[in-house]
Amino acid sequence: MKKQLLTLIIIFTGIVIQAQEVAVDAIPFSLQSSLLVFKGKINGIETNFALDTGAGTNVITTNQSERSGVKPSKKVTVNDSNDNKSKISKAKIDELQIGSQTIKNSKCVVFDMPLLSCNDYFLLGANVINQLNWKIDFENNVLYVSKNAFEPSSEMVEMKVKHIKFRHFTDFKIQDLNITNCLIDTGYNDFFEASVEDSNFTQLKNKHEELVISGKDFSMGLTSMSSADNFSFSFDGLQIANTTFDDVRIDMKQNTQNKIGIKFFSTLTKVLIMNNHNSKYHLLLSNKPVSLLMSFDADYHLKNGKLLIVGKTFNAESSASDLEFDEEIKSVDGKSVTDFKDECEFLLWKFENRHKKEIEIEKLNGQKIIIKKQLLKTN
Repeated sequence: MKKQLLTLIIIFTGIVIQAQEVAVDAIPFSLQSSLLVFKGKINGIETNFALDTGAGTNVITTNQSERSGVKPSKKVTVNDSNDNKSKISKAKIDELQIGSQTIKNSKCVVFDMPLLSCNDYFLLGANVINQLNWKIDFENNVLYVSKNAFEPSSEMVEMKVKHIKFRHFTDFKIQDLNITNCLIDTGYNDFFEASVEDSNFTQLKNKHEELVISGKDFSMGLTSMSSADNFSFSFDGLQIANTTFDDVRIDMKQNTQNKIGIKFFSTLTKVLIMNNHNSKYHLLLSNKPVSLLMSFDADYHLKNGKLLIVGKTFNAESSASDLEFDEEIKSVDGKSVTDFKDECEFLLWKFENRHKKEIEIEKLNGQKIIIKKQLLKTN
């Protein structure tokens, strides 16, 4: 009888362990908007989630909060990615669901950032991301989520991570420079950005002065939009663990944190494991080259009922040399201000057109200029 009872205990224990091992959800995701977006639920209401390890807390739009019964309470002060402070309402979400995983009583802030509200995205912040472990298959666009850590393969490169106020940071080397506390920001839709105030990166820039393309760059934070001086160039010798990457692109600007974005991982890795419970990432490398193709030589935005030039490159090869920063223009690819019913329609149209090889900008005087993209030079 005792042997039978022991056998039953072993069998049931095995079933529980097996059930724990298979408690992994596979969720399709998209990078079409340059953010990692997948389906989840807020208080039972299906919503598009955008994964953002660079955000310390979740961000919900007004429409989403109304649909899902999330009630704003008192205001708090937050810093956005442009280092601007603002007071916005905070709230609590009773239940977030990601696959079969459920997170109760999650904090969030309520704000209508255009990128989020126009696409109807809920920004999933690190306060929730850190409660789970994640495996991102960039080749098949599948996200795996579990409360158990994922087992890395022997071919994977390890990246140690620190959690500071929930957000993810890491250290690495560039040539002989030690880079510490670099933000891992999956909500940043580019490759690598650094501060011009950081002496290490200023030293790196000075070493590559002949490769630098300077200009003004337009960016949208949670609560603000701004244009800042920008310096783009490529370099060799980015070292993570025992692996070195060459021909890496970087953008340097004012009022920003050093950070690597979603393109860093979607380009350099086939699979990324984020085991938050032991603060380690594991990277299965792709051996794909980093794209050195820049954005259009001129950037534009709809502000106060006008189409304005909000960014441009300044080098001799720039196709935007006949445009001035902050200049009002008539149209982009034949579209004028009156062709857009609101800011959202404009933003969605602009995002759809960012993959074009060139665009046509018409000045107020009727001059038409073909705006192209430049390729960064390498050593």
